Amino acid sequence: DKLEQADYVAPVGWKFDTADWWLEEHGIIMEAPQFPVPAGRYLVTGGRMVTTGLTIGADGSWKLDEGKLYDVTHLPCRSARYRPNDGGGSPYTAKGSDFPVIPGAEMPKVPGCDKQDYAVLFLVGKAT
Repeated sequence: DKLEQADYVAPVGWKFDTADWWLEEHGIIMEAPQFPVPAGRYLVTGGRMVTTGLTIGADGSWKLDEGKLYDVTHLPCRSARYRPNDGGGSPYTAKGSDFPVIPGAEMPKVPGCDKQDYAVLFLVGKAT
């Protein structure tokens, strides 16, 4: 396929990792987010009703000033990290009929992969 022919480099320049890859809610391969988010104070929202402060500690702990994670999660956006297990999964083993994912629903399993769902938050700003 095109990605393999391009040595697993996407058209916009990021490298696809066959051992650790991401899908978004439409079943499209996406660039892996940068982890971890640096320690600090942020303003976050899900684009719905709550905008609040988020404190991320140096140890990775986090706390919202108000509300719960659900309140600042952008429900229409979903993503999951997939890692092939002994079943040999890949984006090719994902079922197109499982997409798009209903807002707020869990991302689908991909045969031959372990999956970790992630909530999508909008980081509006960072305190300096």
